[in-house]
Amino acid sequence: MRKSVFTIALLLGLQVSQSAGAQNEQVTLRVQHSVRPLVEKWVAEYTKINHDAAFQIVTGKATNTEHQISFVTEQADDAVFVARYAVLPVVTKSSEAAQLLGSKRLNAKKLNSLFFVKDEFDDDTKESKAEQALHIYTGNSQQSASRAYAKSFKQETSSFKGKKISGDDSFLNTALSRDPLGIAINSLSNIFDLQSRQLRSDLAIVPLDIDKHGEQILDEARLDDIILLLEQQQFAEIPTGKIGLSYNHHDGILNQFVRWILTDGNKYVHEYGLLQLSQKEVTAQLRLTEQQDLAQK
Repeated sequence: MRKSVFTIALLLGLQVSQSAGAQNEQVTLRVQHSVRPLVEKWVAEYTKINHDAAFQIVTGKATNTEHQISFVTEQADDAVFVARYAVLPVVTKSSEAAQLLGSKRLNAKKLNSLFFVKDEFDDDTKESKAEQALHIYTGNSQQSASRAYAKSFKQETSSFKGKKISGDDSFLNTALSRDPLGIAINSLSNIFDLQSRQLRSDLAIVPLDIDKHGEQILDEARLDDIILLLEQQQFAEIPTGKIGLSYNHHDGILNQFVRWILTDGNKYVHEYGLLQLSQKEVTAQLRLTEQQDLAQK
């Protein structure tokens, strides 16, 4: 009897130990709302070939800090970058804002003047009729695409004109729907319907002064064509930002997952309105994870 009790206790102890070990191996992914669908796709595909992998996806503070990856949209010293996002100015179709802008195409200088407060030492202080009348809306969160936009124009986010909207950048669409004079900047994933691959029905892209081919692509407003264009060309009028992963690079479990994202998971980013990294960038990011593994050994 005692032997049986001991055997049962031993088995239970092993099960508890294995369960605790599995829990310790669980990877916590801290993500913002905008990339959560893509991250869920990555997890689903990764676990198909790595059956023992376990993940929890959180938007707030994570409880498991041992194996944790945070998705960031700003430059960070320890980040490995896995995708890019593009930012465009938009208005509501047939709105007063759209009529004010008309068919005029805005270049980088005009966009800078439209969205940012002028430098006090700038002699060219005269504002256009559109600049005076339009109501500017930008995101105010740490993950907002507005940060990449400001950085591209060598501005601080505090220099944006108009009203800053808290929370997810998708709320900018709501702000525009309520203000016929509103204009906002937002990422492709927020201004396009990811299922139909067309602009959201109530939005219009502000005409931009880029090359003829680029102008035609923007005018036709097909998401996949715009993604392809921006992967092949860069325009000062269309800023892009990077999505990175901040984590402990000495953690082999995390490095393995990050390498899979760079080599296999990157084929899913278009589906979610994001741009792939160039092959040169992918190689550089892979090298970061490999160097850390070598250092660990």
